[in-house]
Amino acid sequence: MGKYILTLDIGTTNIKAFLFNKEGEIFAEAKRKPSYILDGTGKVEQDPAEIWEFSRQVMDKIVNDNNLSAENIEAIGISTQRASFLFWDKKTGKTYSNIIGWQDVRSASYAEKITNSFSMKMVRFIAKIGFFLTRKTKMLTGSMLKFNTDHASVRTGFYLKNNPEINKEVQDPSSNIIWGTIDSWILWNLTGGEVHATDYSNISTTGLLDPFTLKWNSIVLKAFKIPKHILPEIKETGDDFGSTTLFGSGIIKITAVQADQQASLFGQCCFSYGDMKITNGTGSFIDINTGNEPKASKRKLYPLIAWRLNGETTYLLEGVSHNTGNIIDWIQKELGLYKDPSETESMALSVNSTNGVYFLPTFSSGISYPYWDHTAKGNIFGISLDTKKEHIVRAVLEGISYRIKDIVEGIIADINISVEKIKVDGGVSKNKFFLQFLCDILGTEVEHSQNPETTALGVTFMAGLVTGFWNSKEELMSIRKIENIYKPQINEQERKIKASYWNDIIKRSLNYRNY
Repeated sequence: MGKYILTLDIGTTNIKAFLFNKEGEIFAEAKRKPSYILDGTGKVEQDPAEIWEFSRQVMDKIVNDNNLSAENIEAIGISTQRASFLFWDKKTGKTYSNIIGWQDVRSASYAEKITNSFSMKMVRFIAKIGFFLTRKTKMLTGSMLKFNTDHASVRTGFYLKNNPEINKEVQDPSSNIIWGTIDSWILWNLTGGEVHATDYSNISTTGLLDPFTLKWNSIVLKAFKIPKHILPEIKETGDDFGSTTLFGSGIIKITAVQADQQASLFGQCCFSYGDMKITNGTGSFIDINTGNEPKASKRKLYPLIAWRLNGETTYLLEGVSHNTGNIIDWIQKELGLYKDPSETESMALSVNSTNGVYFLPTFSSGISYPYWDHTAKGNIFGISLDTKKEHIVRAVLEGISYRIKDIVEGIIADINISVEKIKVDGGVSKNKFFLQFLCDILGTEVEHSQNPETTALGVTFMAGLVTGFWNSKEELMSIRKIENIYKPQINEQERKIKASYWNDIIKRSLNYRNY
């Protein structure tokens, strides 16, 4: 029997394990669906014990079902949802919090209070002057420094503020309580408590890292009173993360840890400056490789780390539309316009147009980049007695495409970067009508990956590069398979007309008032 990479992918919806072969193909897979702890106050938590147990189960199932030994597994790679965290005891494993998810918004007012504090206003003012004098990206980033609940730093500070006994203990350098993102928690368990670490891609999404110095951000740590001694060791994305003896009656090396969207970028082989991918899942994540220097958008996009490998750091810029697949699911569940999301493709194709209907997919947190209006709500325009459900479904798919267009064109304009083609993945990207319309409205070639699990594939590639399972990025590019390439089918004039209508819809949707 040959060798494989065993990959654990902990997403927002599912926990999956995969076995990838030398050709980058999925040989086996297993999954479990974790639960969430919600109470209507904005709490979004998960049980750390369940997350670890489900992770162990899916990996164990793959190894046992395929009669594998440790000798058959080259290495383990781990990708996880980003910026969710917990506290636990490094000696006993006792948890002091649930996993506080990236969707948790209970700290919103706290984030606003810190953002508007005198000290943070001074930081932004000084950075603004610094940017005017130096035009350095770091100064630009500092001049825009505002906190929101997406940042694990904010939610960590909020948790400590509201749990004074734990806060008192963690401030003591001799405390056994440690902090970590989900990847850190899984690593700690896999290695029997030997490794408390994370990688640069994961920690860059928390707000705790200075992406310019690759060191902890002292301004943020001080603002939220987070002691440095509780934080994990930061390793390269492809690195020695210890080993586990839990599977296959032997020792298996763990050689890669990566945040999910960054792993997807790597899985799409976006290795060069200007390479862009879009993952269309629950939301749409637009990520672009900005090379070996961090870049920031003047409209509040901050630099993130895509990966660090062999001493070289690769950066990205990311824009997010929070509502894509979740809207398609909502329409099925609440409006009953179709029995299965797969029907949306044929429904959209059954009509020649939306018949004047437009849909703004902004349901959960206002409209993000480049408009940044938290008051905006989801809207549907142009309904008449002639409107059929097929028109509405087509308008939803087009609306998702228009929002992606806003973000793609905004990033390109803000950092003056050229994008020749865009690679796409994610469940919603299976819809051929959606991809063709996205291609048309962008006026850019769109390339759909054949592998539906590009996040898992990306961290698999990373794990295999470290061990020599694969020898180079060029070899990975030859392995990656393309399902389809979409080319624009409308001219520039049509594209401009459609864009003008959409821009009018955006203007009508901003500054929404709740009556």
